[in-house]
Amino acid sequence: MSSDGVPLKPWAVTPEKIAEAVRRLVAAAAPTRLIAFGSAATGDLSVANDLDLLVVEAQVADRYQEMLRLRRVLRGLLMPIDLIVTSQALYDSRAQVPGTVEFAARTQGTVLYAGD
Repeated sequence: MSSDGVPLKPWAVTPEKIAEAVRRLVAAAAPTRLIAFGSAATGDLSVANDLDLLVVEAQVADRYQEMLRLRRVLRGLLMPIDLIVTSQALYDSRAQVPGTVEFAARTQGTVLYAGD
């Protein structure tokens, strides 16, 4: 049961699944940071929501190939995830621009992991 009394679905986003996603992504990508944004960060998470994750890596040669690779790393975790990958340089520049994912992650997100 969720905190609002609604039975959890097998695909529901849970703190345990979020922790496992973070563990897998850190092991596979060594990101500079992982940021949850959207409903997972604002506390409005319900059984109908997905997990929005921004993966910031030091350098990324091909963002889309890296997103695909990391999606495979998360295979088997039964929860809907929107996974966005960016480089540190792109994050630094876009995090200052309202209307971008990076801005939303910076201003409203929750850092789940921050590398050294």
